[in-house]
Amino acid sequence: MNQKESIKINELSIEELERLEILQKAEEVKGEQLSLNWKSELVVENEAEKLISQKIDDPVVKFQLYYKGLHKMLKDFLPKGKKNEEARRIIYDEKNVLINRGAKKDDKGIRGSDGRMAYIEDLELAIKIVANWITTKGSYYDLYRAFWDKNEELKYGHQD
Repeated sequence: MNQKESIKINELSIEELERLEILQKAEEVKGEQLSLNWKSELVVENEAEKLISQKIDDPVVKFQLYYKGLHKMLKDFLPKGKKNEEARRIIYDEKNVLINRGAKKDDKGIRGSDGRMAYIEDLELAIKIVANWITTKGSYYDLYRAFWDKNEELKYGHQD
């Protein structure tokens, strides 16, 4: 600390000195967070370590799950042709609400979320629903209802 800084510190009020001390201490614990544990004890957690230990989505896995799994199964097993476009859209909308964790299209038709970037576990869940529907030879309504029921269970709501 130089002489100029020393003079400025001497001119600070007690409250300002306390704030300065708190800010200086905060500088010492970069990347760490103070919190209370279940015993009401103050603990220091390293936020960077917590982030590193979290499961990170793999873009290659997402691509495989979305395009080679979910999308392909639906494309292969849903009714084809212009006359069935509405039925496919209804099923896709309910599926998209699920994999986008409740995000629905707005009045302009914009969802604001991209199913291709969905969480891996959500894509896997949707694939299980479709695979179960295929293996049980269910109706198109059965598939729609399976997505509907899962959205209800997760309190995501439905596409209007």
